[in-house]
Amino acid sequence: MSARRDAIFALALWKVRGAFPAQTLADSADHAFALELVGAVLRHKASLEWRVRRCVERLPEGELWAALMVGAAQLFCLPAVPDHAAVAETVEASKPIGRGAARFVNAVLRRLQREREGLEAALAAQPEHLRRDVPKQLWTRWCAAFGEGQTRALADAMAAPPRVCVRPLPPFGAPTGCTPHPDDPSGTFVVPRGVRVETLEGFSEGRFVVQDAVTRHAIDLLEVHPGLRVLDACAAPGGKTAQIAARLAGKGTLVANEPQPDRAARLRDTLARCGALPYVRVTECDARAWPEGDRFDRILLDVPCSNTGVFGRRPDARWTWSKHKLSALLETQAALLEACVALLAPGGCLVYSTCSIEPEEDVDQVSAFLSRHSDFTLESSVLDFPTPLHDGAYAALLMRR
Repeated sequence: MSARRDAIFALALWKVRGAFPAQTLADSADHAFALELVGAVLRHKASLEWRVRRCVERLPEGELWAALMVGAAQLFCLPAVPDHAAVAETVEASKPIGRGAARFVNAVLRRLQREREGLEAALAAQPEHLRRDVPKQLWTRWCAAFGEGQTRALADAMAAPPRVCVRPLPPFGAPTGCTPHPDDPSGTFVVPRGVRVETLEGFSEGRFVVQDAVTRHAIDLLEVHPGLRVLDACAAPGGKTAQIAARLAGKGTLVANEPQPDRAARLRDTLARCGALPYVRVTECDARAWPEGDRFDRILLDVPCSNTGVFGRRPDARWTWSKHKLSALLETQAALLEACVALLAPGGCLVYSTCSIEPEEDVDQVSAFLSRHSDFTLESSVLDFPTPLHDGAYAALLMRR
């Protein structure tokens, strides 16, 4: 029962306050199942709500909404969970919500169970964006930008539970039990499902960082070697910073910047675990107002973005995406690029990267930058669309003449 109760609580906090569910789930023995429940609800939120609306007069809010979503997710999205357990255990977990909650949840879940065949047939006639759990505005946007075929592929990637991958730091190899990633078999390794990264051999000793396979492009484009002065301008949570530190091998300068105190603390924790903290100067500046004096040969600018490349890993983010937020992010990204221009030494390289697939944040942002700065050239770029095997990401190498 505890996993279902934890999932209900985390989902209610997300719905009411926007709290990131993975950070509010209790660290219990049932954590893996609770995380699976939360992920299933958020990946299939639209179609689950559509089914539940057919069985209630009005969709409830808060914990009652979360309880119905957790129960429905088990009935429709998690075939390994028996129906009787999905209903009975979710009803039990809903008792702390308040008087009558368990009776209401029981009635709705049993109706969903009874009418499953008819509900599935009716759902099949609904618009494709709803059936595939993609917000309508994103479905329309992606069809216009990428075509219907690629949009369906994006929906498939968003529906798949994400793989957890690690990248070993030199001179270490893959953790025991992890398998080579098909896209990067020598550098990225897949953690078995259900295994927590913290339990892998070598985690405490900092032998690897948690990173998806596509993140390697930003690091590779940076071409770091000993003796360089390097800035990681938006560094948290620190996986890329640790890889840069390993390539510098203690020879050169590495500054890792993160303006948000809680994220800066996480950055320091990652670097300390990997043994890199003594070789990195951690700062907490707004990169748009960097103090005068520093100049760098390499800058990694992994900007805040809309996260559309990691909607499979961050399923909550798809439901809060908006054009207004995108516009604000575009302004921030452009301002960060302008600030980094003043920090880059002549002949230096800047890698601009996102975990977004939106043209405005990627190729358009880079094109606009180049139109403002004739002393820069685009040397190379990589755009990966998300698939069930990996996240989506963009990286561009900009060189100052």
